[in-house]
Amino acid sequence: MGISKLTYTALLATVTFLFFGCGESTDETAETADDPGVSITVISSSDVYGWIEMTLSQAPPRMAEAGSDNTWLLFEGGTLLRFSRLDGKWKAYSLEDVSNVIDFDLNGETPAFITESDYLVFNQNSCDAVSEPLPDGFSPLELEISNDDIAVLGTDGDLAIWEEDGFTVYTASEELNPNGDLQRIGPDWIFRLEGGGLALFDPSVALWQFEDSPDGDILASSDNILFIGLNDTIYVRSLPGEWNYHSDGRLFDGGLVLAENGISTVMSPGEIIAEAPSFEPSRLFAMSSFRQPVWAIDDLGIAVYTDLGTVETNLPYYETQRVSCSMAGQSSTGMQGSAESVNDIIQAGSATFRIYESVSIRPDPFTEFSSEGMDARRTLDVISVEEFRLVGITLDPVGGDLAMVEDGIGVPYILYEGTILANNSHVAEITSNEVIVIQDVVVDYSARGGGETTIPTIYSLRLHEEGGL
Repeated sequence: MGISKLTYTALLATVTFLFFGCGESTDETAETADDPGVSITVISSSDVYGWIEMTLSQAPPRMAEAGSDNTWLLFEGGTLLRFSRLDGKWKAYSLEDVSNVIDFDLNGETPAFITESDYLVFNQNSCDAVSEPLPDGFSPLELEISNDDIAVLGTDGDLAIWEEDGFTVYTASEELNPNGDLQRIGPDWIFRLEGGGLALFDPSVALWQFEDSPDGDILASSDNILFIGLNDTIYVRSLPGEWNYHSDGRLFDGGLVLAENGISTVMSPGEIIAEAPSFEPSRLFAMSSFRQPVWAIDDLGIAVYTDLGTVETNLPYYETQRVSCSMAGQSSTGMQGSAESVNDIIQAGSATFRIYESVSIRPDPFTEFSSEGMDARRTLDVISVEEFRLVGITLDPVGGDLAMVEDGIGVPYILYEGTILANNSHVAEITSNEVIVIQDVVVDYSARGGGETTIPTIYSLRLHEEGGL
């Protein structure tokens, strides 16, 4: 499901995460008691999956790559965000001297960059980089790392390939006009040429070869098979120079396919692994082996398809604990909280706003909870709002409005307006289909010449009613 793409609002949120869409609903009912002051809305659905849209106060990431455990986002000015699939959290780095990055890729889980003159490998633990100069006169266009083998495609079609003592440049005997999409199939480095056709180079025997291909929009590989996407049609290379129709859909680098019915892999088109986003992405990629999360980028930001709770929707250290690193082999210049180490990419005094759609499989959640679950209850002030799923609401102007929620293992709780939760948060309001929770985060700006300020984080737990949000 999903709603139309969200635009920036007057909140000017520092980081805005909006959750919309869910799994297919199996049963939807709405029950209203005889007393007009009591309203109970119950929704039945499978686990909640959907697109979480992340809108930043600055421009969207310039580049992004995902490995087995980490996703890396590189922003203009050298801000680098890392998402860890292991704990679902983000970490931010402020990198110096990388504003001229041309391309980057992952060597395993480690980011590697090319600039106009250097190849750089970032070490997140020591917060520095190993720098290797590119050959003199070489003009880089694209970086590709495959099984620890490193190649850089030049703007004139030359290939700089990493060997024991540094980069060696290989030049074809004829003039080439590369179109990019450098790939590795077996021993060959392969890239598209303008006007159609492929160039293939085998460094083990220093052999250049050329073959025909459709003049497509994107060249991608999966399981040592080449695919070319042209508009909404995908072709597969059956033999050198021979291409056949493979499937419909838009092909993305990395092997994902976007079609009307959802997102699949190029090896298994039609086998849906994620819903289609409500916007047209310029970049679509997933963790290694096409595991979730699935990421989508467009001109407003980045969105992620996952189940609720997998990706951190708050960046508690993004404002005050970024690490400044040098990408030129210099020492680290400042640690967490240091004003000198922080680029002002965050707007102070802003808020974070999130929407969670919630579901229940019970006809009446207020009466059908088993008493056995009561034994596993915790005190509400140690439970964070992210753990809750909203399953029912009662509006009672006499006795007080209340909401039924459950935690990750199905233990029920009752919330009232004013209920105190963990992490300096409280229930601010209960409406007919929504529970609003506010978390007050105190941020110290004394290192920048200011004082303390409180930034509210607004959570909205919503019941998904017929017709959507």
